[in-house]
Amino acid sequence: MPSPRSRFPVELGSVRDPEAQVGQLHRLAVAGGPGWGLTRLLRRVVQVDGENSAGQTGLFLSALLGHSSAVQLLLTFGANPNHRCLDGSTPVHAGAFSGRRPVVLHLLRAGGDLRLRDQQGRTPRDWAEQGGARQSREVLELLELCRARVAALVHGGALAASASLGQLQARSVHHLCGSLWLPRLLRADGAPRQEQTRRPPQIPALGFGQLSSLWPLGLLTGIPLADPKELLPAQGEPDRTYESSSRTLMANLLWRGHPVTARQLKVPGTQPDVLLADLQHCSTLHHPNMLLLMALSPSADLSGLCLLFEPVWLGSLHVVLHPRGPSQEGPRTVPGLPPGHLLLQVLEALLFLQARWRAHGGLSSHAVQLVRPGLAKVGSLEHGRPLHRCWPPPRPQQGYPRGGPGPGLPPPPELYPWLPLELICGDVPAATSDLYSFCILAQEVFTGQ
Repeated sequence: MPSPRSRFPVELGSVRDPEAQVGQLHRLAVAGGPGWGLTRLLRRVVQVDGENSAGQTGLFLSALLGHSSAVQLLLTFGANPNHRCLDGSTPVHAGAFSGRRPVVLHLLRAGGDLRLRDQQGRTPRDWAEQGGARQSREVLELLELCRARVAALVHGGALAASASLGQLQARSVHHLCGSLWLPRLLRADGAPRQEQTRRPPQIPALGFGQLSSLWPLGLLTGIPLADPKELLPAQGEPDRTYESSSRTLMANLLWRGHPVTARQLKVPGTQPDVLLADLQHCSTLHHPNMLLLMALSPSADLSGLCLLFEPVWLGSLHVVLHPRGPSQEGPRTVPGLPPGHLLLQVLEALLFLQARWRAHGGLSSHAVQLVRPGLAKVGSLEHGRPLHRCWPPPRPQQGYPRGGPGPGLPPPPELYPWLPLELICGDVPAATSDLYSFCILAQEVFTGQ
């Protein structure tokens, strides 16, 4: 594999065995083909998102070097455009840095997210500005066009969206996106038909989130977008704001007159990836014992968002078991919910995740929400990760679809008392990883410690 180039914002990793399938895949991705060789390998390769020593995938390398045809081919075979490298960057960052407009368009069509940040807090737009290529201006205009279009749709309605698009087109940037806003966006020029791809159809969202990724096929559903102006403080009831993690708060609000519980950042603008990762998982995982996502409310500039869940009337299990104020000897009781019944509801949610080859990855009393007396649900899915499999994975119809939510964020130190060593170290979780956390949670429920 070629040596890292100093002009790149990150160092290129290496593959332990260059002759293995992942090594060959990375070599062809860096070279940009030939297309027939890459296609033949992708028909045999098991891990299209196989990583090198820096956590970079073949898609990341092709996007960084601006190989449009290789990027399109890898996406067709199910590569994840939002895969996280060890430094937190994604193929969308790499494509923006390359300055190649077709590369960025392919990634956005496949569900690439422009809001994700690397460990230094840089967005794909920041990488594009760092690129310095002559084409970077076109990429920056494309990113601004995407942002302005979605912002107009969310905050200004259809008329404002049309006016905004007309103004942008008048500035001679319409050629940048061509059919970007037309229904045929669902099929890239020259791309194979949908039935030839390895993953289910998806709804592109122009770099600001993917609305649906379901398999087996069914009715495509979207997540409602709530204008921040529609969110009002709850009236006639006490404030139930509480911490759901060291970075986020849960607050009771009214959305169009309906009670909701909003999960938002403690400090706006800091660590927005927490909510994005939670959104990525809870928007596709639905179960009676998992907290229901009702809507999302993006900020005015689309850089941040607030997640609106079903109303949580009692707070988190941690708030009930460990309230602030004078300490109480022994465990506290959960209103209307015996310990055994509570733990069974949590276990139902974990079994549902395992049936889809997912680990919660951050189970604690902070993640268990007491929706009402007698009902507990599991939330805070931002640390979810794919389970380790000791045998070949099932067909997409039997398990979670390829191209679905990837590895979540690493758990913070505050969750270490509940987590097994493999999750603390960032390794691939086993089927027993959530079971360990469940046992610690059971001890906490019965002893109060």
